Amino acid sequence: MQELSILAVACLGALAAASPVEQRATNYVGYLVSTFTDANPKVQQYLSNGNNAYSFRFLNKGSPVLSSTVGTKAVRDIFLATNTARSEYYLLATDLDINAPGFSWDAATRTGSRGIVVWKSTDLVTWSASSLRTIEVSTAGMVWAPSAVWDDATSQYYVFWSSRHYATSDARHTGTASLDRIRYATTKDFVTFSSPSDYLAPSGTPVIDQEFQYLGTAGSFARFVKNETTLQVYEERTTGGLFGSWSRVGTYVTTQTPREGPASFADNTTPGLYHLWLDNYTQYVPYKTNSITTGGWSTESVSGFPSGLKHGSITPLTQVEYNALGAKYPS
Repeated sequence: MQELSILAVACLGALAAASPVEQRATNYVGYLVSTFTDANPKVQQYLSNGNNAYSFRFLNKGSPVLSSTVGTKAVRDIFLATNTARSEYYLLATDLDINAPGFSWDAATRTGSRGIVVWKSTDLVTWSASSLRTIEVSTAGMVWAPSAVWDDATSQYYVFWSSRHYATSDARHTGTASLDRIRYATTKDFVTFSSPSDYLAPSGTPVIDQEFQYLGTAGSFARFVKNETTLQVYEERTTGGLFGSWSRVGTYVTTQTPREGPASFADNTTPGLYHLWLDNYTQYVPYKTNSITTGGWSTESVSGFPSGLKHGSITPLTQVEYNALGAKYPS
């Protein structure tokens, strides 16, 4: 595992005032799903049939498009990040192999990987070799579910993940850990990172699996988080940017449990329509709403929705991107 590399940050106050924004194109023609399976923990991708948000074909003839050669050599929780210019793409993943001999979830949370697996591309189809980037300090027990938001104002990514921490005197992490929380750092290149800090650590509530959804105007976001006690996902909203004040929207997205790994995306053709996929520990279940600021999520019962999709991300695609993926990885 690589040593932790630090990118100096002017001051924490500047980060607190930041308001990353995402600019959306108006000519998206489809969606890309980046995911994995428990049985085959590698990067797998699905391409939508046009702008149909429920109809997808398995790319690369059903084989993974990328495999990790670093860390545990297995990945989960796939997230695709890009900048406004869409001049670079990063695939991020949790470095974790639940199929390894002697695997236990307890050990994975105490002495798991403190890094994330990263691939880089400039065209969405030709990728670098995998790299393992350590982003957490030695008190952390693990790094799970990485995601990233590009900020035009500072030309950098805000990277988020789930972790828990142990006392500095507990070098082997054998004692009681803090509650699970969301952490973050910044990076310009996914090679060097700022020192990690807490982002979301609600009192008495362990939380993991955070996902953001930009709502179309500067500073306006929804976020989805899994409560590890109730095993349910809840929504919060802000108009003050990622580091502004957030308010709870309803109770939980659904009363069904368990749910985790939220993946949210705006519909490419219907203004105000948002989709949210929640992993039920077996596969994704699709939900939708026309009133994301007030909740009102309903389960989508659709034929043809692919089975087996796990905690991943959905990315809207331009025509150039859509064509390149279909040509490089035929289904």
